[in-house]
Amino acid sequence: MIESLLAVSAIAPSALLVWYFHARDLYPEPPRILWTTFALGVLSVLPVLMVGVPIHLLVNVIEVPVIRGFLEAFFVAAIPEEFFKLAILLLYSMRRVEFDEPMDGIVYGVVASLGFATFENVLYVFDGGLSVAVSRAFSAVPFHAFAGAILGYYVGQAKFRLEEKWLLIVKGYGAVMVLHGLYDFPLLTLMAVEKASSGGLLALITVAVLLIEWRWAVRLVRRLRKEQLAVQAAAAGAGDAPSFSALPSSGSRPPLSVGTRIGAIIQTVVGLLSASGGGTVVLGLMLAVAMGAVGEEHAMSVLVGGAVIGVFPLIGGLVLFITGVQRLNGR
Repeated sequence: MIESLLAVSAIAPSALLVWYFHARDLYPEPPRILWTTFALGVLSVLPVLMVGVPIHLLVNVIEVPVIRGFLEAFFVAAIPEEFFKLAILLLYSMRRVEFDEPMDGIVYGVVASLGFATFENVLYVFDGGLSVAVSRAFSAVPFHAFAGAILGYYVGQAKFRLEEKWLLIVKGYGAVMVLHGLYDFPLLTLMAVEKASSGGLLALITVAVLLIEWRWAVRLVRRLRKEQLAVQAAAAGAGDAPSFSALPSSGSRPPLSVGTRIGAIIQTVVGLLSASGGGTVVLGLMLAVAMGAVGEEHAMSVLVGGAVIGVFPLIGGLVLFITGVQRLNGR
């Protein structure tokens, strides 16, 4: 039963974040391409380990915690992880005919990153338990999603601005590599120190990087959605199909007020957390019963209890999450 709860709690945040970014796309991508990209993100763990483990063994002999944490953060984690995510976008997603507008770069970038994050999350959660699942749902999983959005934005721009293609790709990779390294550096440094008196300050660096990345990713998504709406409106006025080869800089709909946008963001986050928690309880209990981890005499009471504890937060959270995304989309 515990194993079932851990598995669901590790996967649920990634699934909802994939849905969120997919819903922000005015022209959603085909599920076949989307989930293949996700699967490739999962498989990217293998080459990351092949590169990272030998470097980790070399770095681990360094006794100075700050130097060891820095090298681990950049050369074991940030550089190889972001490189193989970029490789998925360039060698698979970007080559699909369905990749036909800049917003697709963000969607596929997020999906590839969350594929990697989901597998990584499963490993950490099974090792550390539900407390790790909760902490990573607030930190590492969103971090990978936002990094994927930023990287995907530059890949999407590169596909439609051929004269700057490689400059944009290098710029995007460099940005997320630096953000990733700065995010991991304090955490890995603290792991190398037995008694860290400056632990709070180092942790604040990680939080600051996460907030900067979140703000950056949200602004990029908002910018491209405005461009989608502007192209759609221009095409409707001209009676033509939308074309994304030359995108205008703003949309035709009036922007949301600050209060409305903040309210929609809070609603979406609360819905995400509620749905993740409720879904974890419901699916975990169902799997436990199905696999025989719960005796037959207790199965009905467990299912009824799960319905009360999990179903209502799941349904309520999904309603909040979906309507919050719709409010952000201006609907």
